[in-house]
Amino acid sequence: MRRPVLLLVLVSFVLAACTWGSDDSDRGDAPEPQPTPTTSISFDDLGVADWPSPDEARFPDPPARPEWLPAEEYARMVAAVRTWAVQAVASPDEVGAGLPDELAAMIDDAGDAGEDDEVASALANGNVLDPDLEVLATGLTGAWTLSDDGESMNLALQTRAAYEVRIPDGPVRVIGVLRTQGVIAGADSPEWGTIMGWQEFGAADCAIALDGFLTAGGDADDQQSDLATFTKIGNGDEAITPELPDDQLVDEDFKRRCEAGRV
Repeated sequence: MRRPVLLLVLVSFVLAACTWGSDDSDRGDAPEPQPTPTTSISFDDLGVADWPSPDEARFPDPPARPEWLPAEEYARMVAAVRTWAVQAVASPDEVGAGLPDELAAMIDDAGDAGEDDEVASALANGNVLDPDLEVLATGLTGAWTLSDDGESMNLALQTRAAYEVRIPDGPVRVIGVLRTQGVIAGADSPEWGTIMGWQEFGAADCAIALDGFLTAGGDADDQQSDLATFTKIGNGDEAITPELPDDQLVDEDFKRRCEAGRV
């Protein structure tokens, strides 16, 4: 969970033209209307309109299989991680369906483990959107990672999910989520371990802390800067997870400040 990280700052300069009234006028001309701040952000604005939908899910090929891992097991791992990743983006209520029983149980356990100290435990397993939002489009890209030391390996898929949404009685906005999901396998272990993590971009952090879902953030200029970072990662081939300072994490202290109206 995260508060927005504004890694890329977009600065705009407004040039105001001055007009002078005629010499015999009692007052100057009416001032030129000034541009209003951006209130909507769309897929076209961010350059992600061509991202495939989760139904298409055109992920790149997975990394080459480690030589010590049986081909059949590696194929099952790839299929499970891919299925799990798409479920979290498109159908969070169905996460675990169709997966090996052991993996589904570990995913549930991982989500439950955070209930005592995480503000929005529901978001551990899937991208949970504000039910009042109208989802206009969903785009999805992904990148695989694999680490292997000859005795154990981590296989993970980072998904970059963009949701174009309409706020009730409000503008169109975009919410972005980086989610990493994967499995750990050992040469001498019959069971897999799990890898899970996520970050949001363009969302309202107090909604995450208090309501446990993703809704669009308020200030469009800040959100556009935040989403520019997300878009750059999503358009790339490498799985990059921006580092977060401690003071930008959504935690119990942040939740208390939201409740007190100090954010």
